[in-house]
Amino acid sequence: MEAMSLPGTLHGTAGAWLAVAAAGAFLLACAGAEPASEPRPVAPPGTSDRLEIVDRAIEHHGGDLFESSRVRLTVASRSGSFDVDSTTEGDRFEYVIRASAGDDEREYRRDNRALEVTEGGEPMDMDESEQVRAESYVNQRMYFLFLPYKLNDPGTFKEDQGLEEWNGRQLQRVRVTFQAGSSDGADSAYVYWFDPETARLEQFAYDYSAGTGLRFRTLRNYRRIGGLLFYDADNYGLNTPDGGLTVDDITPAYVEEELPLVSQIELRDVEVESLAQ
Repeated sequence: MEAMSLPGTLHGTAGAWLAVAAAGAFLLACAGAEPASEPRPVAPPGTSDRLEIVDRAIEHHGGDLFESSRVRLTVASRSGSFDVDSTTEGDRFEYVIRASAGDDEREYRRDNRALEVTEGGEPMDMDESEQVRAESYVNQRMYFLFLPYKLNDPGTFKEDQGLEEWNGRQLQRVRVTFQAGSSDGADSAYVYWFDPETARLEQFAYDYSAGTGLRFRTLRNYRRIGGLLFYDADNYGLNTPDGGLTVDDITPAYVEEELPLVSQIELRDVEVESLAQ
């Protein structure tokens, strides 16, 4: 998978599902379960901590099942593939990523307490910078798998930008930003488009790395497995060393004229096990 940027916080019940890393704006602060007494950050003017369309979208895509399931799948794209085994059960979470590069096989195992990386079955000794990169690697590969679930994480601020026409369809556009300092990508912005009737997530976009990168994903091949809604994606993008790329420029014409197809992302061999009591 290509590098990207995310925001959010890896704590919280389904904090299990991720967010932090990739050059943009989702990533979490992988530091264990969020204290129940910790207040939610106050949303800036013009934004909201919660939006009805996002609440409905989370429910449509699986709702509480996100917090009581084990999911196993393979993520495949032009740049390769990796296997994911993710378990969330209340405040407990663990996810394992197995990736191969030639003869080298690494396993990343993250839970409430720590991250462990092994290569060829042997634990890797990592300095602080290597640890940060490993955390980012895990988080950026997990976050998108369970959207829109992470959009109600603390410090995730939503702005309802109304309906916008895409290919003859009206979609509800929601702009998302993040609490300053909450992640290495908290200065990025995201836009999500939902079907206003079903609340299904249809597409999303984000900018990252001080405006040097822009990505736009359209979702397809939806299927519900074990109560959770999964999808594949066509990934369009643009990079420039000069900056100036912003998610707010995304329109149907901009995508058609400026954003080439970068990759196609497929979720394969999806298995879902319910852990609900």
